[in-house]
Amino acid sequence: MAASGSEQPGPGWACRHPPGHVGSFDESARRASHSELAVANLLTAEGHDVRTVAEARSRRTPDLAACGVTVEVKAFGTLEQRAGAIPRARQVANKLLVARGQGTVAVVWGQGSGLSEATARAGFDLFCHRAQEKGTGRLRSARVVGDGFDIALSPAERLQATQRLVPQGREGGPAGKPLSRPGVPKQGDKPGTAPRPVIQPPRGSGPRPPGRRPGAARLSM
Repeated sequence: MAASGSEQPGPGWACRHPPGHVGSFDESARRASHSELAVANLLTAEGHDVRTVAEARSRRTPDLAACGVTVEVKAFGTLEQRAGAIPRARQVANKLLVARGQGTVAVVWGQGSGLSEATARAGFDLFCHRAQEKGTGRLRSARVVGDGFDIALSPAERLQATQRLVPQGREGGPAGKPLSRPGVPKQGDKPGTAPRPVIQPPRGSGPRPPGRRPGAARLSM
């Protein structure tokens, strides 16, 4: 399934190819797996020159390089191989979390697995939610290919949009999390719990005037 048009190669790509141009594929460094070969065929049909990348023992390496861009391929087995189990959003997110340390572009290959576009998008959303704490690593583009769909998404754009949707409050915190006031239950407190008591200072605990001792009575003249 080739991407439509050559003017918009998707996030993570800086190259441009004329319509109808077919790239090349070189697997002299390492023989490609079935899923890697499927992704390589997809990319060459879009005009990219693709090659396999030799594995290294001392560091994590991507599976492919396409026009100088590192590509990591993560694949789901077929429904038969998975005993009928359909991929879930959490599994899509986990594959992207692993791929972020290996390639600039991650391609999740899900054809024949029963993966739906809705699940793929939900998995990407879950990945972006986790990436707020874990980071996106090398990843600049996530592409998910399944039966009848091919979507390319940008984690950086999603995270920037999420940050813009969280306004800052007067005290520097998110406006959606107001500061708690004494005697008012905090958001998230269990229903039915009593409000926290307001602790007032005891009477007479303020500053004493000079010359007065605690408990000393004032003489009336």
